[in-house]
Amino acid sequence: MDETPPTDDDASAKNEEHSLENEKSLSSNEREASNDEPQSGATTAAERHSARAALYSAAAGALCYPDDELVADLTHDETAEGLRSAAETLDLTAEVEALLSALGSTDCESLESAYNDLFGLPSDDGTYPVVPYEAEYTVGDEVGRQQRRIATVVGLLEAFGVEPSGDFDERQDHVVVELELLQVLAARRAVAHEQGDTDTADNLERAEAMVLDEHLGDFVPAFAHEVRKSTDVDAEDASAVYRAAADLAENVVTRDLASHPEPDVEFKASSEVRSRA
Repeated sequence: MDETPPTDDDASAKNEEHSLENEKSLSSNEREASNDEPQSGATTAAERHSARAALYSAAAGALCYPDDELVADLTHDETAEGLRSAAETLDLTAEVEALLSALGSTDCESLESAYNDLFGLPSDDGTYPVVPYEAEYTVGDEVGRQQRRIATVVGLLEAFGVEPSGDFDERQDHVVVELELLQVLAARRAVAHEQGDTDTADNLERAEAMVLDEHLGDFVPAFAHEVRKSTDVDAEDASAVYRAAADLAENVVTRDLASHPEPDVEFKASSEVRSRA
């Protein structure tokens, strides 16, 4: 059978089809490239984790026993500016503004008194209005289980090189210590993302998921609930600082718990960090 020779119209159609395929391929490649880079104005992973670290640090600092240096750090203009930026990144502006407002309305002496009333001095029956230790919330009051729980927390601190300061005389499962552990992990994730070290970033993500799932995920919301029960929602005294700090801690932990993957205990530790606690 004789073949009909291609016409100019057939060649034109093929060229147009080839051109369209090239455009589609180029468009696809451009989309893939754009997915690897944040859009203009978008928040990078490093910025998100830096913001998380800043808010964990603020909550931990506000829940420490107060002294003049700590209060000065928490109320410094640069601190407030950084916290507002972090809050905007994580959509936690209301919680941060409540903490900053409460801090701006009190002084160190008033904070000391409020701290002792909430966490430091037992009542006549030997109980505390608010217990700041994880084991009280996660394993109950049986001493043996509490000791094992505290040992687990100590192991985590050692694994990640988080060392409480020499003058910290609280148990290692204190809320401040555990919040600072997450601060350290979040800060390291930010650095890993900045350096393009995806293996380290993934490793730290798994570590965070485990710490949140097995420790702070239940502890911090329960602790915040107890702080709210023991303080007045409309309080204008120093107790408002601890209420706001507990609320901020709960919101950051709850947000992180919802966004992390299922915990995986296969992670590697890193270098030593000295805790504020």
